[in-house]
Amino acid sequence: MIGATYRVQFRNGFGFEDAAAIVRHLARAGITHLYASPIFAATAGSTHGYDVTDHNELDPELGGEEGFAVLVEALEAAGVGLILDIVPNHMAASMENPWWCDVAMHGERSDYAGHFDIDWNAGKLILPILGKPYGEALADGDIERVESEGSVVLSVPGTDLPLAPGTEHIKDVHALHEAQNYRLAYWRLGRDGLTYRRFFEVTGLVGVRVEDPAVFDDVHRTILRLATLGVVTGLRVDHVDGLADPAGYLARLAERAGVPVLVEKILEASETLRDWPVVGTTGYEFIAAMAALFTDGEGLETLDQAYGAIARNDLAAMTNAAKTVILTRNLAGELERLTALALTLFADDLSARDHGTATVREGIVALMKGLSVYRTYLPSDDPEDRAVLAEARAAATSARLEDERILDDLVALLTADPEDDPHPEIAREFIARFQQTSGPLMAKSLEDTLFYRHHRLVGLNEVGGELEPALGPERFLKVAAADGLATTQTHDTKRGEDARARLYALSDPEAVPIFEALWPTFPGEVPDKLKWALVQMLFAADPLAEDPDFTDRFRETALKTVREAKQQTSWTRTHEGFENRVAEAAEAVAAERHRLAPLAPVARAGAAIGLGQALLKTVGRPTPDIYQGCFGWDFAMVDPDNRRPVDYVAEEQLCNAAMASDPPSLAAGWESGAIKARILIEGLALRRERPRLFAGTALTRVDLSGPAAGAFAAFERRSERDWMLALVATRPMAMLGAAGLGLAPDALRGLGLADAHGLTDRLSGRPLDGEGGLMAALEHLPVVIATNW
Repeated sequence: MIGATYRVQFRNGFGFEDAAAIVRHLARAGITHLYASPIFAATAGSTHGYDVTDHNELDPELGGEEGFAVLVEALEAAGVGLILDIVPNHMAASMENPWWCDVAMHGERSDYAGHFDIDWNAGKLILPILGKPYGEALADGDIERVESEGSVVLSVPGTDLPLAPGTEHIKDVHALHEAQNYRLAYWRLGRDGLTYRRFFEVTGLVGVRVEDPAVFDDVHRTILRLATLGVVTGLRVDHVDGLADPAGYLARLAERAGVPVLVEKILEASETLRDWPVVGTTGYEFIAAMAALFTDGEGLETLDQAYGAIARNDLAAMTNAAKTVILTRNLAGELERLTALALTLFADDLSARDHGTATVREGIVALMKGLSVYRTYLPSDDPEDRAVLAEARAAATSARLEDERILDDLVALLTADPEDDPHPEIAREFIARFQQTSGPLMAKSLEDTLFYRHHRLVGLNEVGGELEPALGPERFLKVAAADGLATTQTHDTKRGEDARARLYALSDPEAVPIFEALWPTFPGEVPDKLKWALVQMLFAADPLAEDPDFTDRFRETALKTVREAKQQTSWTRTHEGFENRVAEAAEAVAAERHRLAPLAPVARAGAAIGLGQALLKTVGRPTPDIYQGCFGWDFAMVDPDNRRPVDYVAEEQLCNAAMASDPPSLAAGWESGAIKARILIEGLALRRERPRLFAGTALTRVDLSGPAAGAFAAFERRSERDWMLALVATRPMAMLGAAGLGLAPDALRGLGLADAHGLTDRLSGRPLDGEGGLMAALEHLPVVIATNW
């Protein structure tokens, strides 16, 4: 059983032996499993490891086999398991990848030609790695024939490419290039001219065909060996929605690996995880549940009105526009491939063969934009898939197509048994590619476009989040009832968990007027909506101690924000003048951090929410997940800022200090972060003390009484013998005392529980039964974690 995980990001100076050094600290804090980012060989200088070059080599940059042995020894000595983040969907399209290099050399005759999702009917393998059009690169000498140590290669800046056997003798560079199994191309061709499936928009990551049993075996050989040896005790599958057949893949993995499997899967509010042989998701829905619980609806409505006065605020139209630009521009190649496949399939259908190219393309765009979830899982008999498509079909009518019959014909292609089609292979490919494209469309259009365009309350703009969430505890209770990780921060989240908590506090009706008066006073010659966003971002990320790098970090985050928005500038169409103005504004805003002083009470309320979030993470789901460095406060910004090196010595000292002091004192000096560490450690201890309570009971809501009841949420787990209650302040701002994180007695007057007999708060030591027990427990801390043992 996975009790509690701690996620570490390898690379950037952190290797296997460094991880070994922190295992004892994690075990003492209550962590049962080290949750590791990818550990296999990746491209030189990789900062994340998802660009795998060899699935069967432990990355030498992390310490290789010897370093890994040191880590394994430390884990075994501490009784801590190891969960590996694996990447079956894609690999690096790099000559550092021996499989890819072999394909470049031998083309379709390569032993690995079938390992990758390559369309060999489209001609040569397109390699869009040139910094300029091919003719210019050739004329400028950027493509060279180079002889070295008895071999000949084609060399371009940054890469040496192998030659097809028998072509080494060709002296003319262009003639030599034309004789290869690949075609070098300008990087911009990657948008619509690739002959292989890529990961999202990243042409440097090529899709892998793990649905083929032989490819599965080659990719997982070392992973399965480590699982069989008991070295790896759990797996996390990256981007499961990218696979052609997620259900089939997961069934094979579960059977072969014999360890618990988690999947990275974004679940919308109305969606539940499919019946797969896994122990749940990596937990983005838990973050969404926290947003729903801690965001104030009244304040959000006021923010909505104020933001609408300075910026576009029609979310339906903005969502539609973002989806359109991503699918027709950024994913143009995928769209063209789907169009061609559908036309081929329609050609044998007397009722559908009269659809032209434009009609089919427009139909695919309309249908895919209408999807409310990341993808369906066809072919299957699951009625949920047909319901999703029916909903998408209905939504697509808003596109006002010339001939809406195309929508029904496309749905028919997706829901039919591909084996019944005259071209079963093409039918299977169409179904798979449609679903493999809809996920990237949702991610890139919402998380990586709309969420950078709409800034009403940027704490809602999160992976797996919603800009118009249904507020209240219901989402949390639904998520708590499902298996998986309770996570509040990952390497992919838009901001740190405690930065997000501050933004939830900013939705308080008492906080909103302060912000509305404050943001226009900041300097910067940028559009009002961007200044609004910059001030929210500054408030969320404002460090509690001096950070000499903060201005640089904040500027880079601001630039990423406007590039991802893809309006005045983007990663591929840079507007230098606009970006200079944004950079100058970000620096000016960061230099005026002192202007945030009126928001100090909101920041304290955010800390109170952060403690509530931490507590609920430990009691609300089967497996709490703590991101690296997050035993203390974390106000990180978007990646790569949230992947900065962690001072693990300081974190261990923080945890030690947290357990050596009484919680009320820690709350008074809350800025140190030790009180957060104490709450996390206390919550994890409960799980060790009463594992059956957490494994065998459901989390249920507890009603409170008194005028202040609406500012709290309480939940319990109860068995015949054991009882645990967790209470958090969801609207703490109006109740905070003069200092620290305790709540004012006057604000709590009358707050009570219908039944608290035998419960004692683990933090304050106060019994909750009896008059004023709950109020006394909250005098120094905004949370209660009580048990009857």
